[in-house]
Amino acid sequence: MKLSHTLLFTISLAGVSGAEPSQLPELVVEAAAPRSKTVPTAEQSREELAKVPGGTEVVDAERYLQGRASTMADTFALSPGVVAQPRFGSDEARLSIRGSGMQRTFHGRGIRLMQDGVPLNLADGGFDMQAVDPLATNHIEILRGGNALSAGASTLGGAIDYISATGLTAPGGSARLEAGSFDYLRARVAAGFHEGAGDAYFSLSEQYQEGFRDHAEQNSQRFFSNFGWQLSDSAETRLFVTAVSARSELPGNLTKAELEDDPSQADESLFGAVRYDNRRDFDLFRIADKTTLRNGNNTVEFTAAYTYKDLDHPITPFAGVIDNLSHDFLFGGTFTNDSQLLGRDNRVRAGVLFTEGSTDAATYKNQFGSRGPLTASADQTATNIEGFVEDQLALGNGFTGILGATAASNRRENEQHVGGSGSYDRSYEDFSPKAGVRWDAENFQIFGNVSGSYEPPSFSEAANSSLTANKAQTATTVEIGTRGSHANFRWDATAYASQVEDEFLALNDSAGTPLGTTNADETIHQGLEIFGEADLLGTDLGELPDHRLYLRGAWTYGRFKFDDDNTYGDNTIAGLPPHLIRGELVWENKAGYYAGPTVEWVPVKAYVDHANTLSADPYALLGFKIGRRQEKGLSWFIEAKNLTDEEYAATTSVVADAGLNPTTTSRSFLPGDGRSVFAGLEWKW
Repeated sequence: MKLSHTLLFTISLAGVSGAEPSQLPELVVEAAAPRSKTVPTAEQSREELAKVPGGTEVVDAERYLQGRASTMADTFALSPGVVAQPRFGSDEARLSIRGSGMQRTFHGRGIRLMQDGVPLNLADGGFDMQAVDPLATNHIEILRGGNALSAGASTLGGAIDYISATGLTAPGGSARLEAGSFDYLRARVAAGFHEGAGDAYFSLSEQYQEGFRDHAEQNSQRFFSNFGWQLSDSAETRLFVTAVSARSELPGNLTKAELEDDPSQADESLFGAVRYDNRRDFDLFRIADKTTLRNGNNTVEFTAAYTYKDLDHPITPFAGVIDNLSHDFLFGGTFTNDSQLLGRDNRVRAGVLFTEGSTDAATYKNQFGSRGPLTASADQTATNIEGFVEDQLALGNGFTGILGATAASNRRENEQHVGGSGSYDRSYEDFSPKAGVRWDAENFQIFGNVSGSYEPPSFSEAANSSLTANKAQTATTVEIGTRGSHANFRWDATAYASQVEDEFLALNDSAGTPLGTTNADETIHQGLEIFGEADLLGTDLGELPDHRLYLRGAWTYGRFKFDDDNTYGDNTIAGLPPHLIRGELVWENKAGYYAGPTVEWVPVKAYVDHANTLSADPYALLGFKIGRRQEKGLSWFIEAKNLTDEEYAATTSVVADAGLNPTTTSRSFLPGDGRSVFAGLEWKW
């Protein structure tokens, strides 16, 4: 042994003395960044959603932070299948996937809106757009239609999940300021840190704008925070605290003639928004917790949440001043096992969710914006028990089979004390199955599935009249699609068709008598959701060149129609444009600079009424953005919108029949913003 050591030492000395000096390559060893067990990274979300045999998407916050990040239309500008139409450049919007909730231009429904896997919807199914903040988000998961089964959702539209920034994904501090036309100002400060087993993150923002239209002033404050604690190598809990205060003037709807004359005006008619000071003000406080436990191939997650919401909502003199105070509770759990079944990779995921919400619902007379005498009072309680299970089994040769189902029992109770047309207590039950298959090739997938969907009415639909929607809305959907990439091109394309029963729509009977929101017989929803991205300079998307020229586009096509209805025949269901095309041509370089035009195009008219007598005109919007994004230091942007100053309807209300002379009598149009310019600065340290 001693001889061997001596020999090696001698050889080493000879090598050192006889060889030329050499420079060894530098070896850098980086420790893997710590990851949360409760909040996934964008990469983890992409891996997870790639397992779904249907339409999904991950929206990285860096995409929409290249410009103004205010409305949901900004956030989902390049998301196929997601229609987000702001009412008046505001948070409130018509948010729809596959025709879900088409009648709502505020307080959405038909989609499960979530934060970090925990539902934000109130117990009756409705949700508020102000309950999320894209500036406090790391990325967003979109699961369209029945593909949200793995998230426990069974609605026609699927689910949208805002994944929070944490002290692990956003360490350090940042300050962001956006300003621009219509006295728009949005400021945000945020900070994240992690040390040892704990991490924390908070974001505080304020937004103000006068608005493009008269009587459209908005002011809101949002606080989002989360605190994570790694209890052990296999367990983590995270607490989420949210506080929102929103004050919004409502400019009201215009007739088509008024829109064409002056789209910036508010509704100043006899019973209009200005005369009765229409507003939507509310305060929201939410606390939630998510705990994740892992043991080998098993993962268990527990969730709990409480939401307090106080709504003050003066609208028309006929509806009055709505005053709702609600308390909502949520408890849930999921179990996931990744192992083998019959010698093949298998994954089973199951969960249960209990929600209950109580609302003190009061209505007062609207005396020109002031609260008058009490006209109605009720105690409303919504209770839901939901469960789901899904199994994915590798079948061989690249094929994976998926079987799953959701089951639900829902109750809507209304105890009427004053006014109204009586109390009610209604129950709804459902079982919705799903079957799908996915084929994975080297760089692309082909998939298809058949799924059921189910949505019990919210209190807005249930109401208490015998003519309103008393049944749950159900549907059966078939979809096929493909996603993948090749060299300098990436694509995502899905086609779907849904047979819907008892859809919630505002209808007339065959004699023309308005029924309010009730259950339609049978309706059909079908469409295409297509996204494409290419580097026109030809560089492979997996490489990091000095320059790129990206062409990106999203085409959302929807054909929504009645199916041999007694009153409407095969008419188009009003509310959404058949085609929505959005895109951009953007130069980017390695240093983070970018510049290029953006476009939004609605090439055909969109009906306002189910009788198909009145429509919003086609339009095309041209924009341009330029800026620089950096991980640390100073980032900035300048963005111009609607450069041609197009006069158009960003969205419309939905009515059964616009009646005679609809252009001058039907108040159904919500104009989009005129020409505008916005700029922003962000400092990250």
